[in-house]
Amino acid sequence: MDESMDLLNFTSVMNESHGNVPYGILPSDNFTDDIFANFTNGTTALPTFVTDLQKFSDYYGEHIHGYLAAMVSVFGLVSNILNIIVLTRRHMVSSTNYLLIALAVADMFKMVSYLPYSIYLYIIKKPKVEQIHPKGWIIFILIHNSFIITCHTIAMWLTVSLAIFRYIVVCHHTQGPRLCNLYRAKVTIVAICAATILFCIPNYIMMDVEYYPEIGGYWMTFREIQYNWLLKGFNFWVYGVVFKIAPCIILSLLSALLIWAMYKANEKRERLKSQGKRAESERTHEHNRTTAMLVAVVLCFVITELPQGMLMLLSGIYGDEFFYNIYSPLGDLMDVFVLINSAVNFILYCIMSRQFRDTFQAVFLKPCVKKVQNSKQNGLHYSTINTQSTRV
Repeated sequence: MDESMDLLNFTSVMNESHGNVPYGILPSDNFTDDIFANFTNGTTALPTFVTDLQKFSDYYGEHIHGYLAAMVSVFGLVSNILNIIVLTRRHMVSSTNYLLIALAVADMFKMVSYLPYSIYLYIIKKPKVEQIHPKGWIIFILIHNSFIITCHTIAMWLTVSLAIFRYIVVCHHTQGPRLCNLYRAKVTIVAICAATILFCIPNYIMMDVEYYPEIGGYWMTFREIQYNWLLKGFNFWVYGVVFKIAPCIILSLLSALLIWAMYKANEKRERLKSQGKRAESERTHEHNRTTAMLVAVVLCFVITELPQGMLMLLSGIYGDEFFYNIYSPLGDLMDVFVLINSAVNFILYCIMSRQFRDTFQAVFLKPCVKKVQNSKQNGLHYSTINTQSTRV
């Protein structure tokens, strides 16, 4: 393929998604309107479905995505900063909270990167090659694409580690303190970050910036190494299966085990209540609420990630037509779901954890209430003196 074909290929991806093409699928040279012939055993699907999906994608990307993604990013940035502040209080230190802090940091960096990206590429400009883009912004977009994949992958495996830690604590009481201590939590965080950066190296070198005189601006192009079949296969299995589907399968199994453990713990709590052991019953209840909170975090992650992973896998199995006509038009919408998942943990913590709620109130709400009360008292004192002076 020549350079103009490369530009056309990548433009079609960027028009529908944020350019995060994990395994470098390019459309075939004989791409025709018979879009589903390669993956429906000769039965061509209704073209109106693809046309409607494309129309939805165009409208959503042009009128909604940039504003919605920016709002979610701002909320997620603030909420994850609050998570970090609350979870780093001295009395909140635990192996589980260490993992939650690392998760909040990864989610915060995602928001930091996606906010300027969404504002520039979807509000100020459009993700189209015919737009005149300065070189600096295209370099930023390339860095953003690799950086956000890295942060998201780190968050993904931190969530898996969180579920594993909680499963050991809940279902293996005797081994929990030994296997799930602070040191092992720190080692887990460092290992996940290092392994993710290593496995993401092919994605870092996949794209380059190129100037196109006929456009008068810069855009992105694939490097020659991208066409190596071994690299494409590696990228597909790493990003499509290892980084997407495998974590969802692990998390689903662990969630089922934790839900069963909570059910048994609740039965134990009822027995303790009936025996008059109220203090022990309350401890079991709080322990159960913490587990339920973590299960909610895990399940939110699975709900947002599994559909994307399955579509990615189907794209690899059924070919370019499926990727460009099903996966790609849904790219922006799936991005927003991922952002929402990264932003809602603060709400889950506040609803489901009394300790987090109390700490948040002590750190943020009580000082504010105290300042308001002090200002009111000072104002009332000043008003009383003035009134007395006037009467005299």
